[in-house]
Amino acid sequence: MRQLLYTEKTVAQCMSALTERLQSRGKHMDGWVEKNGSFAISLSSSLIGNITRRTQLRGKVERQAGVTVVHLDVPSGADRRGQIMIFVAVALMALLLMVGGQLPLAILIVIAGAVLYIPLAGDHKNSPALVSEIQRTLKASTKPPKKPDAAPKAATIARPAAPKAAKPRTATTAAKPATARKTGDTR
Repeated sequence: MRQLLYTEKTVAQCMSALTERLQSRGKHMDGWVEKNGSFAISLSSSLIGNITRRTQLRGKVERQAGVTVVHLDVPSGADRRGQIMIFVAVALMALLLMVGGQLPLAILIVIAGAVLYIPLAGDHKNSPALVSEIQRTLKASTKPPKKPDAAPKAATIARPAAPKAAKPRTATTAAKPATARKTGDTR
């Protein structure tokens, strides 16, 4: 999954924040940071028993048009529904191979499907945590920041209002004679 984030920090500030985060204790995160803006952070989590999955996020921080942009690339895995669809397809393939007389190949397909669960579930679990950690560390969001105006406009400067002068009456704006309305008139 590729994602773009925006932050108000400079590239140097982002790199130092990432370095501090990697050196702090907390989640089991590893990684590296380069001065040119490239970085990688990995997170491992346990899935079933002692089986763990390490997911790595790669990123690049750069300045574009006065805004710091963070490019992220992280494997997203598959949610529960996607995993079920993949396992059903693997089971159908194994069944077709068994019917065709290819029992060893069918067993190999079933084992491959079971091994496939580890990256699918692990990356699905780790990728949101990695992206969230980057957002929190760099104070970044998916929306670009609003650009401030270069100079304040004259209308926005607070000035005391001058009292309005009364308009002089002219012949066209003179009072017109009042006309009596009838009670049933709906003009």
